[in-house]
Amino acid sequence: MKRNLLLIHLESLSMGMYKLNKNLFPTLSEIEKKSILFEKYFSTATSTLMVISDMVYGGLEQYEKCESLDFVPEEYCYSSSLLDDLKQQGYNTGIYTYPTGVDRKSANARHAGGFQNEIFLKNDYREYLKAFSEGMDKEPFALMACNYISNLSINNYTEMGYWRSGADNWKNGYIALDQSVKDLFLLLKERGKLESTEVILYGDHGDDYWTHGFHNGLAHAIEPNNMLTHTPLFIWNSSISCEVKSWKLINTTDLRKLIYNRLMKEANWEAEIDKIRRSFSLARNEYAAQPLRKDSFNKSYSLTDGKYLMMVSNDGLSLFDIEMDSGCHNNFLRFFILKDGILRENEDIFKKNIYHFGYFMNKKQIRMIRQKYYYMRTNLYQKVARLYIAGNRMVEDMLSEMNFDKINYQNN
Repeated sequence: MKRNLLLIHLESLSMGMYKLNKNLFPTLSEIEKKSILFEKYFSTATSTLMVISDMVYGGLEQYEKCESLDFVPEEYCYSSSLLDDLKQQGYNTGIYTYPTGVDRKSANARHAGGFQNEIFLKNDYREYLKAFSEGMDKEPFALMACNYISNLSINNYTEMGYWRSGADNWKNGYIALDQSVKDLFLLLKERGKLESTEVILYGDHGDDYWTHGFHNGLAHAIEPNNMLTHTPLFIWNSSISCEVKSWKLINTTDLRKLIYNRLMKEANWEAEIDKIRRSFSLARNEYAAQPLRKDSFNKSYSLTDGKYLMMVSNDGLSLFDIEMDSGCHNNFLRFFILKDGILRENEDIFKKNIYHFGYFMNKKQIRMIRQKYYYMRTNLYQKVARLYIAGNRMVEDMLSEMNFDKINYQNN
């Protein structure tokens, strides 16, 4: 008998938020104890629908031609999604969302979940759970749960939400998300499906509470810094008896093949994970065809190797050590001057700032920053250029919107 699949979407949950607020996530904390936890999993976008489509199609190019999230392309790069493939193999599939229909109609028009799979809205939580209960009746099943209750825009849908402060709703949204995960696991247990089901729990993006600008009030769908792209990923099944940590660099687009091979080829999780050879993870907040909007989304791209993260926008380049500075507040490049393509120390800064700064920014550290700058800039340039070409745009268009020849002195 083929294994079942339950994909659980962890809306607006970053790895930092999860680790710093374990008290809000008792269910996830228990799941972590008997699952594979990916310490270096990175999302490929900072908005929900972009992440969903990146995951089910296993690539970034499907919608790069879209001028907005409502745009329906005439041609597609991928002809099927993960759920389409599983449906073809006899799986009972379903994608269910709760509690609002934001962007759902346009998402289905664009086939965001697949060409044979629609995204179904359930505005009543009991109906949402009922859909999964009924979906588990026919095996094998591959079901996807997207509870958006923890999204900043709708966390006031929690009980008495309108009577609470924004900070209270922030907490209650996460508490409700964790309860939803608990409810889904209870369904699996009640229906006797725990032993036969693989459960994948993934974060789509985090939120930046205006520490890097206002963006017309947006907290996600903005620049893909580490606070937004570094999210949790758990793989759970009943045979995993203890916490297994994976330090393999992995991103959203790796999940399609990973899941398919586990279900259809009965591959071992750890063996399949070990096969992943990823040097960098790329993330963006808009499609290549979308316009530059500096005051709101501030179109930008980031590249990380799991330790360093480089980001480019119209404002220029930034480089962060995300192990030390997970919030991406200290742009190392602001200590340097970029002229004629050469990165040199800003002597005024290095002479005036001694003591702790001088001990940290030693010759080896300076050399490391310069090496990372040249290497990551080259790779970021090439990967962003490919997305622009996939979006029917020219490299010249990229260079008019992304400034690869300037240091971003604002983003710190």
